[in-house]
Amino acid sequence: MRVAIVGAGGIGCLVGARLAAAGQADVVLLARGEHAARLAADGLILDCNGEVETHRLPVIDTASEAALGQLADCDWLLFACKSQHTRRLAERLKPHVGPRCRLGSLQNGVDNEPILAQVFGRPVLGGLMRKFFAHITAPGKVEVRGALEAVLGDYPTGCGADADDMIERLRAAGVTVFASDDIRRELWRKLILNNGCNPLAAVTFLDTQRMANDPDLAWVMRNLMREAGAAAAADEVEFSPHELEAVFQWIKGITPIKPSMQADAERGKPLELDGITGAVLRRAGQLGIEVPVTATLHHVLLGKYGSAD
Repeated sequence: MRVAIVGAGGIGCLVGARLAAAGQADVVLLARGEHAARLAADGLILDCNGEVETHRLPVIDTASEAALGQLADCDWLLFACKSQHTRRLAERLKPHVGPRCRLGSLQNGVDNEPILAQVFGRPVLGGLMRKFFAHITAPGKVEVRGALEAVLGDYPTGCGADADDMIERLRAAGVTVFASDDIRRELWRKLILNNGCNPLAAVTFLDTQRMANDPDLAWVMRNLMREAGAAAAADEVEFSPHELEAVFQWIKGITPIKPSMQADAERGKPLELDGITGAVLRRAGQLGIEVPVTATLHHVLLGKYGSAD
């Protein structure tokens, strides 16, 4: 099976390396610029919980129209790029993939799967990653901390044969994977967590444990989560107060994580605001409800870092 990883960031590189090393797929990474050049020249340097590995995987530079022709015989496109790049990359790649190529998303947010389904006109495997962080530390180098865990299922609901096959391949590659018959709900649960942690971490530069154990910051986190839970109703997904508190207690109880917005802010990269806080604000607007804590942090971060567009 041939798998193209669209977006060779932390998650994309980690998943691609694991699938290839276990012999579960022939993997090609899609990247750009200096990162793509370094991956092609020196291989992927993966620091996984202090153990350094080198993986040599084929690389396609997304800026090369000719190179994109290599996607014609791919069985899967797994999107792992930042959500603000999903539509642009999907539209660029669509002419180069075959009609039987399957699509999957391993991204933050709740908009990626609908965008992919709309652009490609075919079913999409929804997915999310949790319990770890994976960040590019330098071109060609990725740092991973925590236990690799994923949830996968057909979007918006169901879990068919293609999903089962990818789940089993990832499990054989050492990834803890849970199958879900309602991946849209699981994506919203992850967005509630992300809305609670990411924008606040980009302001405070604290990890999840330090934020969750500070009474004042915990108040902010809980309200960010509550607002995201309320906005989920726009997608016909509902969460009880007990479920929202369970999300907070879960993040409070696991190993400290550096949220992705904090990592991007530290490196001067665009923040994934549109896919996280922006998604909450759009749904709140549809419902006619106020989400003042989310809106405040969203605009503070926009003012400080600007838009990723």
